[in-house]
Amino acid sequence: MTCVDPIVQTSVLFGGSIGMAIIFGLYIARMISYEMRPLEKPLARVEKGFFRLVGIDVNRQMTWKEYLFALVFTDGIVMVFIFIIFLIQGMLPTATPGLKGLSIDLAFNTAASFITNTDLQHYAGDQQLSILTQMIAITFVMFVAPASAMAAGFAFIRAFIRKNFGLGNFYVDFTRNILTLLLPVSFVSSLFLIYMGVPQTLNSSVTIDKTLEGHNQSFTIGPVGSLESIKMLGHNGGGFFGANSAHPFENPNGFTNIYETFLILIIPLAFPIAYAKLVGRGRGIAILIAMLIGFGIMFAIALTAQSGPKGLETRFGSFGTLLFTISSIATNTGATNSLLGGLSPNAVISLFLGMFVQAIPGAAGVGMMTMIVYVLLTLFIVGLMVGKTPEYMSMKISPKDIKLAVFIFLLHPTLILIPTVTAFTTGNAQGVLGREVQGQKITPFGYTQALYEYTSAAANNGSDYLGTSANTPFWNWSTGLVMLLGRFVPLGLMLGIAGSFTAKDRKEVIEPIKTEGPLFISVLVIMTFLLTALTFFPFIIIGPFSMLGS
Repeated sequence: MTCVDPIVQTSVLFGGSIGMAIIFGLYIARMISYEMRPLEKPLARVEKGFFRLVGIDVNRQMTWKEYLFALVFTDGIVMVFIFIIFLIQGMLPTATPGLKGLSIDLAFNTAASFITNTDLQHYAGDQQLSILTQMIAITFVMFVAPASAMAAGFAFIRAFIRKNFGLGNFYVDFTRNILTLLLPVSFVSSLFLIYMGVPQTLNSSVTIDKTLEGHNQSFTIGPVGSLESIKMLGHNGGGFFGANSAHPFENPNGFTNIYETFLILIIPLAFPIAYAKLVGRGRGIAILIAMLIGFGIMFAIALTAQSGPKGLETRFGSFGTLLFTISSIATNTGATNSLLGGLSPNAVISLFLGMFVQAIPGAAGVGMMTMIVYVLLTLFIVGLMVGKTPEYMSMKISPKDIKLAVFIFLLHPTLILIPTVTAFTTGNAQGVLGREVQGQKITPFGYTQALYEYTSAAANNGSDYLGTSANTPFWNWSTGLVMLLGRFVPLGLMLGIAGSFTAKDRKEVIEPIKTEGPLFISVLVIMTFLLTALTFFPFIIIGPFSMLGS
């Protein structure tokens, strides 16, 4: 691999991603503000038919509490549905002989994982799930979870552009996200991936006659292409196969590796563009640049040490692996195209950084909301420094807003650190770490694995070291609960902030710091990383930092 190759990969990826993000962002802005969209007539015809069928009143506006209830209720119904599917899959059509349903704790964990957009997998899909389960309990929910998060992002942004008019209608936003954005784009992407070698079939296996060794060999197969496209576009990350995107059927070559990374980045980068269109170009571009700077720092840390070659796919090499993995973790997608154990400690530190911040750029909708929370905290701190009441977009930031923002920020380390300590003090961590426990001594790598598990669960990321070894009642119940709390509590608090801003007076005042331009971008990036470092640095020292040089 020449020195030009990484430059070409990076240029093509980010040039294409930002270019498409502009198109997607302008479309998302129209959906947020209910403006006319391209192909409005046929789209509206499809939507109205569906709204009429399920009885949705498109003109009804919801308060933040009503919006949150509709979101949680919808996701809750879907979670119960797929939980039942996991339990009884052995009795359903397409189940291979002898296939059993998942245990109650694993079914709960998997249902919680996919409805929260986490896709943490304590199972091997190609071995433990039927074709039907992969389609209706996995692929189907890969549309539901990101559509809910994007809808919440829509409502949050509306709070800054509308006064006393509600946050929109969750059911309308949810339906539009699936029917007019996620479904058509993932369909086209599926066709491209199938063309590039990703299989798509209802057969559960294929047999190759006479391999090089002269024997017959059977391979697990199925509707991989349709799952893979929405897996990336919707920041799901859960693989059809246990090897995830390191499997050649999910990610066959360098072209699919770049294209899947491209799918990962489009929507998170589109939200700041939509924000720029609706609230002012300077503010939106400032947030986009802050996200890209954060991503650049994360990627630079990973590149400071060579990863592999052990545990890395030769199809992608060290740079291709890091480009995919950093993009995936930064967007809370959680898909991996290599073993995490094959990455350098520097790369692992960068992965933790992305999951701690959750906004560089973060997942679709949620990443943007989280970045605005950092903006509010930054303005509050700057306001204290200069002795002025913090303002954002001509609206005063109240003590209640700051309390909610601080609670959102502190909830994340709470959901990570308390379960990690509990896992070690009860011996459940030692039980799955195995060789990483020397007598009663936990190695830095063993500690890192357990810390990473709960960090990934709390951030709704889904990447992990433990995999199927964590399929125990303790790990299934604990990570399942962390995933649910890490998803819905912050969403509720952020929608509470949105509800507060819808009632604020809009008066032209001088902000403590203008929320656009190089100065604001610099302060925002510094404060975001400073707050994160002060919270998590001691725990990183014990884990991945202690792995350096070992």
